Amino acid sequence: MFKKSKVWFVLLVLPLVLAACGSDGNDPAPGSSNGSSGEVASPSGEITVWAHPYVSEEKAGEMKAFWDSVIQAYNAKFPDVKVKFEEIPWKDREQKILTALSSGTGPDVFYQIPDQVPQFANQGVLAPLDDYLTDEDLADFNEGALKAGNVDGKQYALPILQETQTLIYNADIVKDIGEDPANLPTTWDEFNAWAEKAAAKGYYARDFAGAEACCNATLYPLLWQKGGDVLAEDGSVILDNEAGVATFQYIKDMYDKKWIPADSVSNKDQFPEFLSGKMMAIWGSGYTLTVLNEEKINYVIGEPLTDRTKATFGTVGMFVVSDKSKNKEAAAEFVKLLTDTENQKTFNKLTNYIPTRKSAASIHDGDEAMKKMTAIASVSRAGIVSPVARTIMPKIQAEIAAMLEGGKTPQEAASAAAAAVRDELAKVK
Repeated sequence: MFKKSKVWFVLLVLPLVLAACGSDGNDPAPGSSNGSSGEVASPSGEITVWAHPYVSEEKAGEMKAFWDSVIQAYNAKFPDVKVKFEEIPWKDREQKILTALSSGTGPDVFYQIPDQVPQFANQGVLAPLDDYLTDEDLADFNEGALKAGNVDGKQYALPILQETQTLIYNADIVKDIGEDPANLPTTWDEFNAWAEKAAAKGYYARDFAGAEACCNATLYPLLWQKGGDVLAEDGSVILDNEAGVATFQYIKDMYDKKWIPADSVSNKDQFPEFLSGKMMAIWGSGYTLTVLNEEKINYVIGEPLTDRTKATFGTVGMFVVSDKSKNKEAAAEFVKLLTDTENQKTFNKLTNYIPTRKSAASIHDGDEAMKKMTAIASVSRAGIVSPVARTIMPKIQAEIAAMLEGGKTPQEAASAAAAAVRDELAKVK
């Protein structure tokens, strides 16, 4: 999911954060009086907003115009609040945010995804938004998207986008291997048969960006499709059960059979192989379609595959407020405005994501590709929701890399990965 000259393919895997603020204004309690006229005090002071490049470079001007319009509308409502906006890159964003927050110069408002919110809420660095929200404010959001920002009954985030991911095929390569782009694989067995044909023709079957240290685009969808998971409902670690080991074995088989590139251990972005016609399928999202349309690639969208279960990864993009913000009310009001119906329509139309408000859902009605991606969202999962969700991923990916390099068997790699997850969970108990 966005890292090169055209901000290539990103998984919104998106942003990490700790605490924040760097604002100079007051933070009156919601509903408090200004002390003179009995009227509710309007927020004043300053807030800092950090966001990311959600579009390719070709649309950067339109994205800037969107943010300018949001800030202008906010200032029309709250003229006494100064908004400082900064777009920070996806690359190294986590370290940039953490460093800024630890020095007291970080943002009041920033972006997160579901597997990050529990971690930082658990650490007490996100501000609950409940005091700034009414039932009416929340009524229009899709229940699942809203739930992604809720931890232990407290609403820490408001969602602006939904994203789902699936395999997207090069239709010309599909024809070259003697298959029909209108009849794509729906099961592992069917995909495996195509993968054999692709490899025989000198193509990679799909990508596997093993150096990304983000299992949302590599291990997890395969694990769920196999009927496995990292954690059971009771919180116990089951990554090394039969389904888990079988999934590790499948990844090893893809590597050994050259269905995925030899650099799958070290490469964070194999999108160029797909764009150059060397790869049959790419793991992608609505954003990926934007780039493929710009590059005039002949593509078709596949259904999430099934082994035992039909499943895929799909995140929810949300904005949060730092618990250390000196101006929480002003920051919360910005998040509310940013995620309202009209702004969601504009943002998601521009970025090719799926709105999280029912009243904005019609924006993709005339786009068959995005209608299909929206339908796929019904079988999407938002990663592993746990306080250790982000810290375990690089450890799991490291074990996968050791397996692919020949240092461990699938059983050994799965067992070591499960042990690493247990160690991280022990740290937060």
